Amino acid sequence: MQGHKNRKAAAFRRGGFLLSVILWICSALPSSASDESLQIELTAEQRELVLRHFVLSNLEFTILHEIAHAIIHQFPIPVFGLEEDAADQIATTSMILKYGVDVDPAATHSLLAVSADWLTEWREEVTEQGNAHAFWDSHSLSIQRFYNINCLLFGANPDELSFLLDTEMLPAERGFDCDQAYELAYRSYLWLLQYAGREAEDSIPYVGLVVAYDETRDPRHEKVRRWAVESGMVQDIVARATEFLPWPHETKLLFANCPGSPEAYYNRNVHEIVICYELAALFLERGERTMMSDLQSLCLNAGLRRLFGVQLGCRLESYP
Repeated sequence: MQGHKNRKAAAFRRGGFLLSVILWICSALPSSASDESLQIELTAEQRELVLRHFVLSNLEFTILHEIAHAIIHQFPIPVFGLEEDAADQIATTSMILKYGVDVDPAATHSLLAVSADWLTEWREEVTEQGNAHAFWDSHSLSIQRFYNINCLLFGANPDELSFLLDTEMLPAERGFDCDQAYELAYRSYLWLLQYAGREAEDSIPYVGLVVAYDETRDPRHEKVRRWAVESGMVQDIVARATEFLPWPHETKLLFANCPGSPEAYYNRNVHEIVICYELAALFLERGERTMMSDLQSLCLNAGLRRLFGVQLGCRLESYP
């Protein structure tokens, strides 16, 4: 892994953070008592791009998480611990290693948007419900999923993500061994491809994942459906999953109407993954709320300021 270090850092710098990712990072940073402030004014077009990136990032993670459940069910792979945690690990690592064995900058940036959504969900649970998610649930708490993603990201590229360490996003005590956590996830990912991956003789019949979209019933649902189709993200995920694994059953990835149920799930009885439009609309709603939050901490974060201060108009002379 060390041999990829310089190449990963260079790729990360070339990719750069999208403005949307920076906004989500800012929403997770602790507020500052400084009198200095920075107002980021976005045009309607910029706001649309920000929201689109946020929604698609979280949809990508959700789809990969449910595909991971399908993999665990349809392939004889060992799983120690909770299946939900394993699905999160597969989804996160798949995004980090999107097109090979090296860190994919754009996917890494997207995962920061995903972790920020988990943080938002946690805060909503605590504020609106008065307590956290049920402790008996098979899913880890939203705040734990937030830290787990950030840890794997930091472990994958600690040089360029050093500003995460020893902050609210990744306490030093957790970040200390995140490189080992990522190394374990990386080895597991390669093991999956090696021992469960498609062989040449598996090419016929070429069974895999297929995508279907139910008609939408809400303009906001149609908006996120259009984003998903036009981006090509869903088809890309399906193509990669079909190419890499010899699926024993054709598995449908269905975008469906689920009134009152913003969720996603894998139905192992019929080999079907369902992504509810209501969940995608919830991502959109959270993104809109986040964009209205206070962003004053942006230029006060040394790491963000070092990487993106000029592009974002930080008054660099005002900060040490």
